[in-house]
Amino acid sequence: MKKVIVLGLVGLFFGASLMAQESLVLENGQYYTANKELVKGDYTTNYENGNKEATYTLENGVLNGQAVFYYNSGAKKEIGEYRNGEKHGKWIKWDESGKKITEANYYLGDKEGEWAIWDAEGNKRYEMFYDKGQKVGTWKMWNEEQELVSEREY
Repeated sequence: MKKVIVLGLVGLFFGASLMAQESLVLENGQYYTANKELVKGDYTTNYENGNKEATYTLENGVLNGQAVFYYNSGAKKEIGEYRNGEKHGKWIKWDESGKKITEANYYLGDKEGEWAIWDAEGNKRYEMFYDKGQKVGTWKMWNEEQELVSEREY
């Protein structure tokens, strides 16, 4: 089965997406150019106005290595890593002013370890834990005044 990728390569952490500079074809889990060549090496996508949107690495047509996403303003939006086409390791996302808003961990595509979300003032609002994609441990939620308002054990 072939799938032509023009506007987006893959849905990413909390809704980020890529806009391709050229049409890529996804076939059997690998990205090819329109000329049927496996895409490899560093790849950059840009917004319609030419500003950099993302950089990532493909090995033999598969996402492998670091991926960095940017806001149209040029500010860093998100950074993470792929291994064999799956999110792997720590992924961090910032708002456009540079404040960290999320931190998540993956193991070959599965949610793994601690996940956290911060508000616009830099206060931690949520703390969650996963083991092989399953909710585990104590999940916590704080209000705007940094008072613990919810705690649930999984």
